[in-house]
Amino acid sequence: MKIPNAALAYREAASLGASPLGVVVLLYDRLAHDIYGAVAAMKSEDIELRSAHVNHALLILQELQGKLDFSSGRAAARQLDAFYSHVRGKLLEAQIRRSPELLLEQARALLQVRECWAQLDAGNREPQPIMLGSSQAPEVVENKTRSAGWGA
Repeated sequence: MKIPNAALAYREAASLGASPLGVVVLLYDRLAHDIYGAVAAMKSEDIELRSAHVNHALLILQELQGKLDFSSGRAAARQLDAFYSHVRGKLLEAQIRRSPELLLEQARALLQVRECWAQLDAGNREPQPIMLGSSQAPEVVENKTRSAGWGA
């Protein structure tokens, strides 16, 4: 089942101009959205929608965890890796136990970490030129958009 989301186009457009840290913040926002959607679906006994929200949240966690850079991120990357694994396990446990409370605990924890990412992003807003276009004829564009690549 496809997860209904009227604001998806807006978030996709916002992510095009987001800094790498801003993309992380957007991913955390979507994680929270999915968890709250799973809670609502759980309360309305919509198993299919609940599973779709939890599965999407798991995919986002996988993406975040897969982008961790352990060679330069060291302790922070290891801590985030453990955090993402913990949240993943708790989401699965909440799914099995049908526990909206356990889901909400994970949303609260994620939103606390999200705030840290948002603060880092707010302090790192220097415009930087990026390369757009094909590899044959690169074009430098300043202050238009930023690269979506990031790592912890």
